[in-house]
Amino acid sequence: MKILIVSQSFYPDNFKINELIKEFAENGNEVTVLSGLGDYTTGKVHENYRFFKNRTEVYNGCTIKRVRTFSRRKGPFFRSLNYLSFAFFGSLWSWFTKQTFDIVYVYQPSPATMIFPGIIAAKRSKVPLLVYCLDIWPEALKAMSIKEESIVFKIVHRMSRYMYNQADHILVSSHSFMEYLHQYNQVPYDKMDYLPQHADVNTRQKVNEVEMEIPTAEVNFVYTGNIGYVQDVETIIRAVNEIKLDKSFLFHIVGGGSNFENCVKLSKELAVEDYIVFYGNQPVDRMPFFNDLADAFLLTLKFENKIGLTIPAKLQGYMAAGKPIIAAIDGDAKTIIEEAQCGLCVSSSDAVSLARAVEKFVYLSKEEKEALGNNSLDYFKEHFNKEKFVKVTLDKITEMVNKDEEGV
Repeated sequence: MKILIVSQSFYPDNFKINELIKEFAENGNEVTVLSGLGDYTTGKVHENYRFFKNRTEVYNGCTIKRVRTFSRRKGPFFRSLNYLSFAFFGSLWSWFTKQTFDIVYVYQPSPATMIFPGIIAAKRSKVPLLVYCLDIWPEALKAMSIKEESIVFKIVHRMSRYMYNQADHILVSSHSFMEYLHQYNQVPYDKMDYLPQHADVNTRQKVNEVEMEIPTAEVNFVYTGNIGYVQDVETIIRAVNEIKLDKSFLFHIVGGGSNFENCVKLSKELAVEDYIVFYGNQPVDRMPFFNDLADAFLLTLKFENKIGLTIPAKLQGYMAAGKPIIAAIDGDAKTIIEEAQCGLCVSSSDAVSLARAVEKFVYLSKEEKEALGNNSLDYFKEHFNKEKFVKVTLDKITEMVNKDEEGV
């Protein structure tokens, strides 16, 4: 099958779609990826793609087509320009390309506007459109401090309703997304299915510790991933200020994002710098080291709006590493942690309760901690492994292509 994958978020930025395209290609498919210029991590256009360089390249056995985008920089204005530029130039490419496809697959974290080029490509080739929804719009705008009663929100709401309803089918990464898309965007339930994100078991591989000279303590807690407003890392920092232990401990914060500097500033204001290490963005090949270092992983997410329904992708990664999870979170992620019996969970943004959970974890027996970690890995193997994700996705793609060819 000839598959066009549309995703503004793609290599060299670290997204799961980077590895999935290889799986799609190795299953005998001809894969083309339509993407932007790799500016998610740094906010700047990646040096490999400046001045119209490398607009076509091969990665993981797939052809990559890159269109012009304005760099993300900082703040909602430039981020909006970035989103709209990909939607515009991606749609132009989709309209004028001479390539034809059997199906269009949109891998959709934020922004949902990346669905637009997928709609154009699907109509141009007269083929089905499958969307994998990892972030719900227009709800995601609230993380950019855009109020629901504003004209911008209302316009994007109409756009979102149109885009989601143009899809022939939508796979969602959280159960609660189906209710939201149905209630707010009028997407029929029979056009949606639940497919949680996956993680790779390679996250359990160890690396040479000599390569990473970092401080350690008797007990080490690790947070990895994006540090934005919604991720609520401030709750972790405030919890550190409340913790009372007779053992040495360190919180390792691995990742970057729009709220990184604010979190560093808060740690200094609360005078907890001695207990927190900020690493910024790290190469993917270093992640196994932090996974091995962790006695437990940390998971936080604000629950001020429907974005709190999201199952953060890091949850699956934590489980794949086979370690306990300590979380301040609500929604589907809390349900999974409790169902898996793989950690301790308190309400979203409750720093004091998170501190108490950390203290409780530290004094669990070795056997109790191992049981939590084993439960994490067992749940991951049953629900979140990559092979299952790839099979379900390709089965859905094949089903949609066959129905289209049969005229059903």
